[in-house]
Amino acid sequence: MVRWIFLSAFAFGSLLLWTGCDGTKENSGPKTEVKITFRALYDGQPMVRYKKLDYDTYWVDFFRFNTYMSNLALLKSDGTVEHLSSIEWVDFTPDDARTDTMVDVMLTLRASEGQYSGIRLGYGVPPVLNAKQPKDFAAGHPLSRENEYWIGWKSYIFNKIEGRVDLDKDGRSDGGLIYHCGSNAVFREYTFDLPIRVGEGAPAIVVEFDLKKLFRINGQWLDLKDPYNHITSNDFNDVVIARKLMDNFRSATSVTQ
Repeated sequence: MVRWIFLSAFAFGSLLLWTGCDGTKENSGPKTEVKITFRALYDGQPMVRYKKLDYDTYWVDFFRFNTYMSNLALLKSDGTVEHLSSIEWVDFTPDDARTDTMVDVMLTLRASEGQYSGIRLGYGVPPVLNAKQPKDFAAGHPLSRENEYWIGWKSYIFNKIEGRVDLDKDGRSDGGLIYHCGSNAVFREYTFDLPIRVGEGAPAIVVEFDLKKLFRINGQWLDLKDPYNHITSNDFNDVVIARKLMDNFRSATSVTQ
């Protein structure tokens, strides 16, 4: 099942030949469609909700995974930046999914035709937008979602990964896993170098998140025998687990075309 999400109308401002903040060049001219497919994996396989998965010496299962992606842009080797979208909502486990297999999410955006050397992805809501609240956006805008805002932190919830751990593999949960990352301290941007073609007949760009890789941090599993590691803290000053995950999303992401 493929879920379609279209480019939001929100933008920081009109596109300029040169950006005002960092001096990088921006493409201009006629635009054409460019598609980006986001996919959730575990150990290289499509993720299935509630399926028992090998994790260290025990099992885990996941039933929710959604995320905000932002500042999407294509890059050229000469420093040109082709902005695609300021903010998008990517939900692999929508309520109306027909099966337990996490859905692919396809964005249909627009870019200038040509060859590019990479892509930039923002993980979460960038500070300029994170300073706002759902009431500041019209219904249907990605940031109008009340359930994705953490009022106590004055921050959006950048992503939600929820599941359970079975430490002795007896088929019964030994604890819930609730990873809700948020706050400006854990917003991340990563770039990926690869040849990308935009134009008639060009295939979609495919972005895959592998949660097995996400929880393998510097070659070691995040230890789920420790209850502290089961949840991102509700304490605004404690972003230890959120930092570990957001820092590791680069390693958990692969991009192809």
